[in-house]
Amino acid sequence: MWVRTVVVATVIAALVAAGVVIGRATSAEPPTAAPLTLLHADNDTDDGPPAPGTRDATGTSGDATLHVAVSPANGWLGIEVEAATVPVGTRCRLFAYDHAGKGYEAGGWVQSEHPDFPIYGAVILDPADLASVSLVDDSGAKVVSAQIPPP
Repeated sequence: MWVRTVVVATVIAALVAAGVVIGRATSAEPPTAAPLTLLHADNDTDDGPPAPGTRDATGTSGDATLHVAVSPANGWLGIEVEAATVPVGTRCRLFAYDHAGKGYEAGGWVQSEHPDFPIYGAVILDPADLASVSLVDDSGAKVVSAQIPPP
């Protein structure tokens, strides 16, 4: 009796395995998604004109200055810090702010004696929602902000 059970179980397992193999061999290949392509948010005119829709802004606060260029890309914004004058050693955090005042961190650096500008950052934010870009220090204080003109 147990021999019959083993034979039946083996036959069933073989049929299931054959069905899986045949099913895979006859099924259409699953659709593959096209690779995600992002537009290049390059604001640097050294290698050609800036991306369409690029906006420049400069802000000052005391001795601190910030000059940025923001470029729309495919669902995000590229932020390029062209220049920033803040004390050497300042741990700089770059934030983009929407019109409601919500901040989105876009990058950061430690200010050196000879900073290697431009410095690039990015945020997922609609270009029309961008109000300003600020340099924030470790204490969370806005050191300097640049108001971004509307698109």
